[in-house]
Amino acid sequence: MTSESTSGWRPVLLWGLASLVAAATIVSFILWGLNGPAYLVDLIAAYCL
Repeated sequence: MTSESTSGWRPVLLWGLASLVAAATIVSFILWGLNGPAYLVDLIAAYCL
């Protein structure tokens, strides 16, 4: 196997990894948007009461 045959996979792997990172970031922002404010309110209420 030469380096030329494996170099074709490198961009595919990089794009796949970048897509996974982007998807994880988007999901975390969606979950924060759904649960974040309620979590913060509960946390503040727990510490203040």
